Amino acid sequence: MNAMKAQIPMLLWIYCALSILLLLAVRRTRHYPLYILKSVWIGFTVLAFVWVVLMSGATNQEFALRPASVFGELSEYPYTFRSLYGFHSWYLPLLLWLPLWSWAGKAERGSRLRKGLWVALGALTLFFLVPLLLIFKRFDWSAYSHFGENYAHAWRVARMGDYFFNSILVSACAVGLSTIVGSMAAYALARLPFRGREALIAALVGSMAIPGFLLVVPLYVMMRSWSVGNFSFMDSRVGLSILYAATSLPFTIFLLTAFFRSLPSELAEAAALDGATPLQIFSQIYFPLAAPGLATAAIFNFLGVWNEYNFALVFVTNPEFRTLPVGLYNLQVSQQYAVNWPALFAGIVLLCLPTFAIFVALQEKIVAGLTVGGVKG
Repeated sequence: MNAMKAQIPMLLWIYCALSILLLLAVRRTRHYPLYILKSVWIGFTVLAFVWVVLMSGATNQEFALRPASVFGELSEYPYTFRSLYGFHSWYLPLLLWLPLWSWAGKAERGSRLRKGLWVALGALTLFFLVPLLLIFKRFDWSAYSHFGENYAHAWRVARMGDYFFNSILVSACAVGLSTIVGSMAAYALARLPFRGREALIAALVGSMAIPGFLLVVPLYVMMRSWSVGNFSFMDSRVGLSILYAATSLPFTIFLLTAFFRSLPSELAEAAALDGATPLQIFSQIYFPLAAPGLATAAIFNFLGVWNEYNFALVFVTNPEFRTLPVGLYNLQVSQQYAVNWPALFAGIVLLCLPTFAIFVALQEKIVAGLTVGGVKG
């Protein structure tokens, strides 16, 4: 009891210091509270994905007995920190990280103060990472060295390789078709005056509010009677690609219409004086200039088609033509009873890897395509 009373003043000092530091940090970063919250959320998301990647290389026994053994080792961090540095209050220096980060971001660019703060922030980060590296160095990684056999099982035995090829083919055809048709429609709505143009734009925007699952029944009734000779659009990759392209057209037209309106009209006037037709003006002048907007629309449409599940499940029943989300669900059902969860995690990684790669490699083009056209000048 006496020991607890003796710790109360220390806890009060810690609480006061933490409150002051947080107030200073919030004051310095008052324009970025949502950015901080989103960063924390993204951090948890990345941590969950890292766990999935680790489980994709584990054994069934390791997953059943210790599914969170890697992250359970983090409980050893305070003891490792104390044994390495001799500090008992290991969390107190950690409170300096947020103020240093906020002050470094607000300091004048190129100043000595800014450089010094970033050096101090890097040193403090390394100071806390060393015990973590020691923990993971001591950890037994032998149970997580089965990546090859798990991914081979998911790729060949569970046929995720065939489903991956089907998804690539369907996504590429759907995105290409929606980009070409959507760009032509957006150019006409943005540049060619005709009656009912604004009403048509409003109808396209309103169609974006219709949930996709409400379209399943009418589209199924329509597509089962569509055929060209012996070829049926139902239960085929071509029909699924056309369906995806049609459902992604409203978003594509909405995005590209604003983009085409931001381009200078003097180019079309000069080309018309030189005798160019409207099709030539579009294909030779405006279409190349619209590359950032086209790239943004193509990226978002690809991600939507790649992760789509409901249409692929209903309109494709042939196992040879299944896409990756449907194949992943079938893998989940089969491996759940076969007690092979690591193979399921390997399939999840195969599904998520292209989307992660696209966002990492093309994030600047995504932002540029969304922001261009927002300001006229």
